[in-house]
Amino acid sequence: MRWCFRQISDLAVSWAGHRLVPVTLVAFLAIWATVGLSFSFPRQWLLLTNMVGTAIIFFILLLVQHSQNRDMMALHAKLDELIRSSKARNHWIAAEKKDADAIERMREHHHDQISKTMN
Repeated sequence: MRWCFRQISDLAVSWAGHRLVPVTLVAFLAIWATVGLSFSFPRQWLLLTNMVGTAIIFFILLLVQHSQNRDMMALHAKLDELIRSSKARNHWIAAEKKDADAIERMREHHHDQISKTMN
């Protein structure tokens, strides 16, 4: 199930990010508006437009968020491995799991150390 969702998510995100999607959407909206004008935009027409548009935007937002979360987890794992295998100190591993104040203190300490070595 999880593998199938990941595959569908990757396909949908790559499709939504394709360069022809905006052109297709503009053409679809022009046709939609033309048909709507010919029927004088009944109330149900506008409600359907709003509902479908909101549902599509929400679905794509969830898919993109899922994809970004997975990419960020992979990036953090790669960075942790680079830190672990280098001469860097290991306190930077999993820094993303600390609160903002702790990360800021780590950055300030790091910048202080760089300033001392440059002087």
